[in-house]
Amino acid sequence: FATGHAPSTRVYFPEQRSGAAGPWVQILASGPDEDFYAIEKFCFAAIAGAQRRVLVTTPYFVPTEPLLLALTTAALRGVDVQILVPQRSDSRLVTAAARSYFEELVRVGVRVHEYASSMLHAKTLVVDDLALVGTANMDNRSFRLNFEVAAALFDQGFAASLAATFHADLQRAVEYRLRTARRASLWQRMSAATARLLSPLL
Repeated sequence: FATGHAPSTRVYFPEQRSGAAGPWVQILASGPDEDFYAIEKFCFAAIAGAQRRVLVTTPYFVPTEPLLLALTTAALRGVDVQILVPQRSDSRLVTAAARSYFEELVRVGVRVHEYASSMLHAKTLVVDDLALVGTANMDNRSFRLNFEVAAALFDQGFAASLAATFHADLQRAVEYRLRTARRASLWQRMSAATARLLSPLL
């Protein structure tokens, strides 16, 4: 993007040694230099096709409308959908925007957990036996404005390991309940609503 030509020499693509095959890995990249938005499309397709589980870990959760629809419909058809976010991120605006989605997600059966121990910065997705690890948050800025990269691993063992890490992290998290939303002050509700309006920019 910066130089006007793509890297193609062996410095970037060395010859591979033959040996035991590992799991299938697909590299996905998104950025302002293209309009395909591969990571967002991959996440949408994976969640929309989920049969058993969807486990999302992200420091910034401001989903696009298609991803919000995929998450809610997955939960409505009985898929175990769980989301892990920090209780307080390093951006008050993003934290408020994220919380504006929690009530509607919980109402359809999604379980939302807020990591209370420290700032959570992992960005992972487990859908059935598929795992995604990368730099992209679940927000519009990562999907469309930033240069991001992710690796999708089609491997049951790796997905199980990542799912185990997710559930271990839940020991340091607090589950969001609907009664939490009812206890929110008028100022908190207004802050969340205002931040929601800015979500396409976050």
